Amino acid sequence: MMKVSAVLLASLVLFASGCSPLKPPESNGAAGEGQQLNTDINLNPNSYRNMGVEKPTISDDQNKIREVVEAEGLDAGAVSINGNHVWVNVKFESVEAMDLNEQRKRLAKKIYQAVPRYKVHVRAK
Repeated sequence: MMKVSAVLLASLVLFASGCSPLKPPESNGAAGEGQQLNTDINLNPNSYRNMGVEKPTISDDQNKIREVVEAEGLDAGAVSINGNHVWVNVKFESVEAMDLNEQRKRLAKKIYQAVPRYKVHVRAK
């Protein structure tokens, strides 16, 4: 019994001595001393990793889409965002099918340039 307790005590001492705190590495004039590494490689100002910056919301995106439509001289109706798709209802002056299709494509391209994170669907009212 005495031998078992002595072995347990010795193993406990060895185990406890192995759990000492680690010292941080030191640079003794080695290469890279004083070098500041930039670990934040995300340069997007709208990233949610940048906590101090105003973040765009879905309402901001809807307002920007309405501004693009109205800048074209058209009436914007409902703007619906679902995931990465946006549906924009627009009242066009022209009712000719070919001309209307070209206007829808041109407007969708301009909306995409304003908010490129969405797949744009333009509907004629």
